[in-house]
Amino acid sequence: MKKTALLLILALSLFGENLHVSNGSVAAHTQMMMDSTIDPVNSSLKGDIVIDGKDITTMQGKFWVDMNLFVSDEKDRDKNMYKEIETDKFKLATYTISNVKKAEAEGSYTIEGTLNFHGKEKPLNAKAKIAQKEGAFFLEANSAILVSDFGIKMPCMVFMCVRDQVDLVVKAELK
Repeated sequence: MKKTALLLILALSLFGENLHVSNGSVAAHTQMMMDSTIDPVNSSLKGDIVIDGKDITTMQGKFWVDMNLFVSDEKDRDKNMYKEIETDKFKLATYTISNVKKAEAEGSYTIEGTLNFHGKEKPLNAKAKIAQKEGAFFLEANSAILVSDFGIKMPCMVFMCVRDQVDLVVKAELK
């Protein structure tokens, strides 16, 4: 059985190109109701992706970020965010691609996958623009999550609460 699995892995590597994130980020936008926006960014996106030739719809693999590396314009708020999402217990958030579908617009795709965040896995689809230039793939994907789906309650101050929805923008250069 081990020999068969090893042969399958070796065969797949012959047909697919292994790509890594050479430059990438995740921006997470939310806001406090009737107040201000909250826009932490993590510029340390990592990923291991396999693609068969230049066919983007064959893309498979995983992206991940260290949750302690999200930074906004307020350090105190960042410390509170780390506490609320328990970065000491749940250091990484990962996204595993299960399927990529071509959309109507040129260079547009829907990426289907699973987000593992705060110890819970949930399906997550993203609208993406993917292009290939000079031997690299450039990806920009947009999606949104409700943090309550992952067991997190957003903080409130008196009657002003942080919005439950977080809009995500992922940018990656894959080489």
